[in-house]
Amino acid sequence: MSSHDSVPSRPYHPRHAGAAIALAGALALAHASGAHAAKPAPPLDPSAPMEEVATSTTATWERVITLPDGRLIALAPAWTGVRQGGLVILAPGQQPVPYPDATWNDPTTPATQRLVAPADIQLQADGTLWVLDSGIAADGTRAQPKVVRIDAASGQVKGTWAIDAAALRPDSLLSTMRVGNGHAYIGDEGVPALIVADLDGQGQRRLMEHNPALTAGRPILGPDGRVMQNQSGHTAIINVSQMAISPDEKWLYFEPLSGPIYKLGTDVLIDPKVTPIELEDSPTLWYKSPPYGGIAVGADGTLYLNDVSTSSIFRLTPRRIYQRIVTDPRLHWPAGSYVTPDGMLYVPAAQLDRTPALDGGKMEVSWPVHVYRINVAALPEAKF
Repeated sequence: MSSHDSVPSRPYHPRHAGAAIALAGALALAHASGAHAAKPAPPLDPSAPMEEVATSTTATWERVITLPDGRLIALAPAWTGVRQGGLVILAPGQQPVPYPDATWNDPTTPATQRLVAPADIQLQADGTLWVLDSGIAADGTRAQPKVVRIDAASGQVKGTWAIDAAALRPDSLLSTMRVGNGHAYIGDEGVPALIVADLDGQGQRRLMEHNPALTAGRPILGPDGRVMQNQSGHTAIINVSQMAISPDEKWLYFEPLSGPIYKLGTDVLIDPKVTPIELEDSPTLWYKSPPYGGIAVGADGTLYLNDVSTSSIFRLTPRRIYQRIVTDPRLHWPAGSYVTPDGMLYVPAAQLDRTPALDGGKMEVSWPVHVYRINVAALPEAKF
C-alpha cells in the first residue's frame, strides 16, 4: 500500500536547541555509573524481514500507530520544515486525510478546538487515542498546549485538557507523552522536566526540572556518526523526547534523543507525598543506549528501540536481554514506532537528520518517506 500526502506547505519552525552540555553530560554519566548491565545476545542473522506499508512524498512522518481495522495514523511534526499534514489517517489503498477531521486540522479553527502542532500519539487497548498538542505552530506562534482524547473507532474527540501556565516555562516545548493510571506524563523538551496531569481534573504538577535523566548530556549521533547540527550550525540538543509506558502502567521509560534510557515508577510521579528531593533520585538508568528515534513496548513488556546512528532496531526483553533484530539502510532514522497486540511492529523511516532542524538548516530529505512493518511475534526467542 502506498500513499502520498498533498497538504500545502507551511513555514519552517526550528526545533529547540540548547548551548553548553558539559555539566549535564558529567552529571548524566555519573548517574549512569551504577546501572545494571543488560545481557547482550547475538544479532539476528538474517535480520528480521521488513514490509513497506505506506509512503509519503511530502510529510516526514515521525510517529505512527495502526488501528485494529488496518488504518494507519501518522504524525508529521511542524518543526521539520516540510509540507505537513499534522495528523493524518491512511486507509489501505487510499490517500491520507486529516485526522480526526479537517476542522481539527484547519488553521482557521480556534486554537482550543484544533490540533495546532501534534507532538505525540498513544493508542490504548480500549481504543482511546491520546494526542499531545505542543501548541507551537510552524511559524513559531504559540497557543496553549493541550492533551486531546479521541475515540479511535469513531474519530470523535471526547475531551481536551489544557496544560496550565503554572506548569510551563517561557521556553517550554512539550514533545512526548504517555497516559496511564488516570494521568498524563508529559516531557518538556524545551526546559527539561516532567509534567504530570491528573485527567480527573485534580491538578497538574511540574516535576524534576533539569534532572540529568531528562537533560541531553551528549551530542546526537546520526547515520555514519555525523553529529546533528541545528539550523544555526551548532550542535543540536534535544532533551526528553521519547517515552513508553509498561503494559501494566507501572513503569515509565524515557530518554533525551541522545540517550540513555531511564525508568521511573508511575506511582512515584502521582504520589503528592513524594518530595522533590526524593524525585530527583528516583530515575533508574535502564540502558546506556545510543540515540534512539523511538521507543515502543510490546504486550509482554519488551522494549523495541530504534537506533538512528546505525539504522537498526533492538529489543530489550523483560529479562534484560538486549538484541539487534534488524539493520537495514532503508531504516534511515527509524522514529516513533508502534507494536500491535498481535506483535506487528510499525516503524517510520523519518529521515529527520535530513531536515533543517538537525541538518544545519538544510533540507535534504530523499523522498519518499517510508513506513515499514516487522512481525516481531514471529522472531525467535532472544538468548545470550
